[in-house]
This record gives sequence, structure tokens and C-alpha cells, in this order.
Amino acid sequence: MEGIEKTKGVDILLGDPKKAILAMAIPTSVALIAQSANNLIDAMWVAGLGRDALAAVGIVFPLFFIIIGVSNGIGIGAASAISRRIGAGNKADADRTASHAIVSALMISAVLTAVLLVSMEPLLGMMGAGATEGTLRECMDYALPIVLFTSVFITVGVMSSMLRSEGAAKRSMYVLVLSAAINVVLDPLFIYDYGLGWGMRGAAAATVLSVAISLLVIIYWYSVKKDTFLRLRLRGFRFDPRITGDIFKVGLPASAQMTIISLVVIFANLIILQAGGDDGVAIFASVWRIIDILIILPIGVAMGLIPVCAAAFGAACYDKVRTAYVYSIKISMYSMILVGIVTALFAPQILTVFTYSPGTEHLREGMVLFLRISCIFIPFMAIGMASESLFQSMGLGMRALISTIFRNFLLIPVCYVAMLMTSDLVYIWWGITASEIVSSMLVVGWTFITLRSVMRGPCPDRSVPGP
Repeated sequence: MEGIEKTKGVDILLGDPKKAILAMAIPTSVALIAQSANNLIDAMWVAGLGRDALAAVGIVFPLFFIIIGVSNGIGIGAASAISRRIGAGNKADADRTASHAIVSALMISAVLTAVLLVSMEPLLGMMGAGATEGTLRECMDYALPIVLFTSVFITVGVMSSMLRSEGAAKRSMYVLVLSAAINVVLDPLFIYDYGLGWGMRGAAAATVLSVAISLLVIIYWYSVKKDTFLRLRLRGFRFDPRITGDIFKVGLPASAQMTIISLVVIFANLIILQAGGDDGVAIFASVWRIIDILIILPIGVAMGLIPVCAAAFGAACYDKVRTAYVYSIKISMYSMILVGIVTALFAPQILTVFTYSPGTEHLREGMVLFLRISCIFIPFMAIGMASESLFQSMGLGMRALISTIFRNFLLIPVCYVAMLMTSDLVYIWWGITASEIVSSMLVVGWTFITLRSVMRGPCPDRSVPGP
């Protein structure tokens, strides 16, 4: 990229792949924690409004999950496409891809907002909001501001991915942490009478405003301060089918992956309900919340892997792609083995948060057993996620989607057979473990086969800029 001013983030992205993975993964993991905190913060503050309000946060979450899924999908597709162009030395095309990502995000936001506004009330009713008039009212109050500002959530997600695509993972972390911090302050002021007293609408408004402020910070970096590597050029914008296709051939499957994961959880809940009733579902749901927290680091590694491998792939440095991938699966597996050992040892203490009341105390033994069994499969889950990210980094979005389908849907027939053979939940827990281990190892094998098919020599000389 001679003649083009590179940033520190781009230097990291194009440098030692092991250092680049760590530089991307750690801030991304912190950002994921901050992103998860927003929903927990809302739930914590609205609990003071009563049972209906607390239930509304849980009922509305799937709608919010749809928005986040679309945002992450476009963001992953854009990050992969941009980083490949950065690696190839094609700065102008990288800038055009970033502009296409923003315009695509705004257009999809407009369509999604209209669809959700029309279908919001019946959807909430189907998800349980219609049980009582009070719950439906609370759900509508909470959902409406979020749906109206869908564009804010989707755009901030896409632009955060753009920052990661140019190696600026710390900046992406800063804005998401800022959003969570602002939400903590605004929630009580917007919800309760000592502030604005808006109730559920206040909780949603605080979330929207906190995310909007973070979005303004990113826009300031790109459009005012202009100290980012990428330059957004929206004046006179025209769609390029080649660039749009490159974003969405990864972005659409990535969005579908989140939907598939949600469907699998629904099917798994139905099987567990037949085998263990409400207690079984409570055990499964509670322990899976712990698992979601435990795997934040490997998720961060997987997300950081996308721009690192995409840049190396774009530069035709296939040895770097392999090095980054192997290093990612090593640190993901080793960290999860360590986390699994500690979790298994302290499982009773960890699960006290769900079993401290007389009504849930009888679930403790079952939760402890499932959590300890899950410690066996989370290292394999981690390397499976890294493998899917490798496919995404290479522009092979459909392979990533097929891997997700295989890794998640395999547990459905395994668990169903276990349920038919015995009503003991422990066999279902072992079924989940076996299916995760087998499917993840097969996906890892597929990634190595894919890598061998593209390994075509050393990095070329990139001293001359691309076209």
C-alpha cells in the first residue's frame, strides 16, 4: 500500500497473525460483555416496576434478537469483504465496500422497521404477551421505541464491524462499553418518578439513546476527525452489484445462523419439556445462560479471526491464514479447558444465583450435573465457532451456514432418541455433549480440507497498490 497512509490497526491486521488475533480478540470479548450487559441492565432496573414489566423484557427479547441478528450479519459480511480488500492493497475498493455496507444497513433497517411495526402486536401475542392485558401493554411500551429506531441498532453494529475490519478493535470496544455505561445512568432516570417517570418506555428510550450516542462517536471518527483508515464516500453513491454481492454472500448466511440457533433452542426445549417437565426446561435454560457467559472469550476470538484471516486471504498469504486459524483454535480450546475445570469445581457456588430461593432450591443438583457435563463440550464448541469464522473470512458464507446447521441440528435427533429411550435428563445432557463434540470435530476437519485446497505458495509482494 505504498503511498497510502496506514493506521496502527491496519499494521496490526497485516502483521504477525498471532499478535493480530490477540489484539482483536481481547477488545472484542470486552465489547461482547458490554453488549450483553445492556439487556441485563434493563431487566435489573425494570424489575422494580413489577412482574409484568420484568416478563416484558424477556418476551420482547426475540424481537431485539432479530434486529441484532441482522446487524451482526451485515457487519460480518462487510468486515470480511473490507478486510480482504485491505489485504489485497485495494484501498479504494475497501472504501467503496464500507459505503455499500452503510447504505445497505439503512435500507434494510427501513424495511425491517416497517415489517416489525405492522406485525409487532400479533408477534408479541404469539410469544406470550397476550397472557394478560398488563403484560401486553408493558411489552408494547418497551418494544415500540426499539423498533422505531431499528436503524440505530443496525448501523452501530455494522460500523463497529467496520472498525474491526480495519484492525481498530479497541475503538469498537470503547463505543460498546460507552453505550452500556450510559444505559446504566439513564435507565433509573428515565424509568422512575424521581426522573422522567416513563416506565417501560423510559427503559427502551434509555437503551436507544445510549446506542445513538455511541453511533455518533463512530460517525465523528469517520466523518469529522477522519483518523480512520477507511473513508466513507456517500455523495453520488451508486450500488455496485459486485460489492453488494460480496457483502451479502457472507452477511445473509451469517444472519440466518442466529435464526437457526434460536430454532434449535426452541426444539431442544420441547424435547426437554417432554422428558423433564418445567423443571427440566428451567435447568436447561439456566445452565445455558452460564454457558453463554463462559464462551464469550472464544466468541471474541472467532469474531477477531474474521478480519485477520480475511486480510491475509486477500493478500494471498495463505500461510498466515492457516497460522491465524490454528492459533485461534488452540487458545480457544486451552482457555475453555481451564475455564471448564474451574467451573466444574465451583459449579454449586456458581449456580446459587439461580437456586437461592425455596422455590428453586430443588433444581440445584440437576443444574450442577448439567453444568459439569457441559464443561466437557465447551472446548469443542469453541473450535467449532472458530471454524465457521474462518469460512466467513474467506467469503464462504454458505459453508459457515452449513456448519452451523450441522453443529446445532445434530443434537435434535440425538436428544430425541435419548428422550424416547429414557426419561432421565442426564442422557439428554450426554446427547448434547456427544453431538457437539462429533459435529465440531467434523467441521474442523472440513476447514483443514478447505485450507489445503487454497494453499498456493508464499505471500506475494504488496509494495504496489492494487487496482
